[in-house]
Amino acid sequence: MLRLLRAKDPKHTLTIDAGDIFQGTPLFTKYHGEVEVNMLNKMGYDIYTIGNHEFDDGPKNLATQLKLAKFDIINANMDLTDEPELSALVKPSVVREIDGQKVGFIGGITSELNSVALNTGGVKIKSAGPNWVQPFVDEVNRLKASGINKIVLVTHCGVESDKVLAQAIPDVDVIIGGHSHTRLDKAIVVEHADGTTTTIVQTGCYGRALGKLDLVFDEKGRVAPASTNYRLINITDKIFSDPDLKAYVDEKVVPLLGLRKEIAGQATEAFDNQFRNYPSDSALGDLITDALVEEGKSYGVQIGFENRGGIRSRIEKGPITAEKIEEMLPFDNRVVFATVPGAVVLKALEHSFSGPLGGSFLDEHGIKVAYDPTKAKGSRVVFALVADRNGDWKPIDPKGKYKISINDYSFKSGEGYNFEGAEDIQYVPERISVAFRHFLDKHHQVTPQSPDRIVPLTADLAQLQKKNGELYLQVKGVPAGSKLTVVEGTSSGVESIGKIPVPLTNPKIFESGFKAGSDGTFTIKLGKTKTGLKGDARWVCVYAKPTVAAKKTLISYPIEIRKSSE
Repeated sequence: MLRLLRAKDPKHTLTIDAGDIFQGTPLFTKYHGEVEVNMLNKMGYDIYTIGNHEFDDGPKNLATQLKLAKFDIINANMDLTDEPELSALVKPSVVREIDGQKVGFIGGITSELNSVALNTGGVKIKSAGPNWVQPFVDEVNRLKASGINKIVLVTHCGVESDKVLAQAIPDVDVIIGGHSHTRLDKAIVVEHADGTTTTIVQTGCYGRALGKLDLVFDEKGRVAPASTNYRLINITDKIFSDPDLKAYVDEKVVPLLGLRKEIAGQATEAFDNQFRNYPSDSALGDLITDALVEEGKSYGVQIGFENRGGIRSRIEKGPITAEKIEEMLPFDNRVVFATVPGAVVLKALEHSFSGPLGGSFLDEHGIKVAYDPTKAKGSRVVFALVADRNGDWKPIDPKGKYKISINDYSFKSGEGYNFEGAEDIQYVPERISVAFRHFLDKHHQVTPQSPDRIVPLTADLAQLQKKNGELYLQVKGVPAGSKLTVVEGTSSGVESIGKIPVPLTNPKIFESGFKAGSDGTFTIKLGKTKTGLKGDARWVCVYAKPTVAAKKTLISYPIEIRKSSE
């Protein structure tokens, strides 16, 4: 596909990669990046910026592999002084001349590199912290001083950071981004006070889409948005491989063919590959954390954690091969068992919910947790429950002790996690993929489950009202026309109604079919329970499904109703 697009207009076409070319297949495990770099060479890449996963085998390995590169390697915000072999290969920017016009390309990586990659050696981020944008500003100014007025950033920073860069540096015309795995079907256009714009594009992840950006500049070197076209091309099995590329991969994969033939288990259905975007727990994350807890059974593990960035592919319906397991869990991460205070568990949950959805979000086993992403960071957990010895769900005790199973990347502060205070730490020599194999050996057949561990909530979505001796539930702040469902249960917790998680135990639909008004409100009368719930109290919540597919389902906090209030 790349070759076809380049062949149509070779004088005006550049092929650019925004990083993370390493990891994700057994080929990296065996060849440490040689195959990936050679494939970019063979496909005719022009410009590339380094991603955080390129450091998984350390900076010296990265330098060894990038010496094979026939394309420009750019980065402006890493201090490579203490890694001279790598420094010799990397330029802060590169200038390409197209139709007599000079265009500058500046590379960059996430300012959180040293927390998301634990094997960076002597590599440091320039101006880490509040001034992380400064190296980009400096390089833009340097290019401008040399007379270049068309500037493109190629970043491995994430879409939210790209927005910051776009706002902070109006002289940047385009940002080709990566890192956050954001699929932008439509470009983000940031407008500036001087009338200029910055266009942000990103293709997502795992080679699922190829981005085609046709840029048009006006006589002042500014992007003309009306004349600029951007689209994503989905990569499917209908796109045929070039014979020479296929032959190269087939040759390299020969020593690994045994992994394809080895069947480790069966999936009754596919595990969705959009798990990184789920605000609740994902079926794939649930499965992996189940395996982590089972691996620590003899240790007495109660809770399992797995960061989504450690999961690199989905499981298809049908046989689960050893190769698939290595693709899904490719990193050289080991399992860790540890005993930690409840306060540390709560802090880890808060950190998981502190940013946008993505790689640092934790899937878990052994906890029922509700959080509110609109609250201030550090105060987003609404409740967090753990099962006691009798199987009853109780609030996590900050002073209590809990046994956890987790990968060593997160345990050793990967992505900013902090497990200080851990005791009785045991490092398992096998990789996390081996723990998953052990789980499949025992269970063999696995089925994706609906979310029942993590639920995102929206404050003030529903409130009780009492009028003339009758009890009502008032809903407000939802998109006009949203479909509303009231759910009742026996206590707060997390379970699912269909595929929607709700913050209740034993949930049953009390009433559905309501529709919010044009002002986003609706009032629902709460009569006697319709589902036979008994006891002194019942709990209710409401969820709102907007009619616009792009908008997320909103879920209210759980509300307790005692008999005395009915």
